Amino acid sequence: MITRRQIRIRVMQAIYAMYSQDEPLAASVFDQLLKDYETEIRESEKSKDDDGDSRLLHTLYYDTIKNRLEYDQLILGKAQNWKLDRIAMVDRILLQMGISEMIEFEEIPVKVSINEYLEIAKKYSTPKSSKFINGILDTLHGELIQNGRIKKTGRGLLDYPGRSEAGEGSSW
Repeated sequence: MITRRQIRIRVMQAIYAMYSQDEPLAASVFDQLLKDYETEIRESEKSKDDDGDSRLLHTLYYDTIKNRLEYDQLILGKAQNWKLDRIAMVDRILLQMGISEMIEFEEIPVKVSINEYLEIAKKYSTPKSSKFINGILDTLHGELIQNGRIKKTGRGLLDYPGRSEAGEGSSW
């Protein structure tokens, strides 16, 4: 069974590979690194009767790439005294993915998204990365809600401002 954290890690790896190439060829990187994985995901979805994993794979990958310049500006706005080239590439990708997930996945609670990227950072980045990522994503979370960019429904409302934290546990 494939976990959603494993999907996020694969997307991070594919984006890293794409950013490392001379030419940004998102479709070919997706085909090279994620196509076989997509087959496994579809089989896993059939057993769970849930198609959210494929959506997570595709939307997270393509949205992060498509909006990376906008997301970089959001990151720079909160990373005072930092330049993009000083932010570790893995941290930058995780931040971009975290922003994408907060905005694009209305059914995933923001706290779940942030915690997932913190756990990935602990394993794949520097010892201080999780604190840096947490600070940026947490601050952006509030700003994106105020600007109307984050809209949550269903389980995504679990940690939404003004909403009770009581309720069903999240499968995300």
